[in-house]
Amino acid sequence: MRPKFVKIAFIFALLWWTSTVIAQDSLSFQTQFKDFAKTYRQTNQTGMWILGSWAVGNLLVGGIVMASQPQNEAYYFNQMNAAWNIVNVGLAGMGLYQAYTLDVEGLTWQATLKNHHQIQKILLINAGLDVAYMMTGLYLIEKSHNTANLPERLSGYGKSLLLQGSFLLLFDLSMVFVHQSNGTKMQEVLEKVQFTGNGLRFRHQF
Repeated sequence: MRPKFVKIAFIFALLWWTSTVIAQDSLSFQTQFKDFAKTYRQTNQTGMWILGSWAVGNLLVGGIVMASQPQNEAYYFNQMNAAWNIVNVGLAGMGLYQAYTLDVEGLTWQATLKNHHQIQKILLINAGLDVAYMMTGLYLIEKSHNTANLPERLSGYGKSLLLQGSFLLLFDLSMVFVHQSNGTKMQEVLEKVQFTGNGLRFRHQF
């Protein structure tokens, strides 16, 4: 009887230990994804504050210069800067609203992954557009050398596009790098998990 009792006790102990490990793994998994989501939100908040500050600075400087300058190259340069950054103020405002209203505690791990991949795609698309803005700026500057029809406007607008495109390219690539660095930590968590049709299964090495 004793060997049979020991065997049953061992099986129950093994089942209890297994269920405890799985529960701990599940809790750890959710906690790590919550931390990842918080970092994601903080990164977006910081990024939008940077974009908003750049936009407001451009609007203030542009307004001052335009009020004190004749319609020369500097005037048109700051005119385009101001017009460009009216859009940036709107984007920064919407981005800050979304970042500060993001309910991290209510996010599932699926939503966390979706948000991460979505922001990466948007930033990379924006980086491609930034290059297009810079190329357009270079084109306008070159065209200003070969026209008598307000060349100072073409040159001013072109230099503005070159500046704004350069800033946005640096901004978007920096955001990609920071989000990717956070994503690397997430990947380490995912490597310990197997996704099945019924949910998650945690891999253990003994």
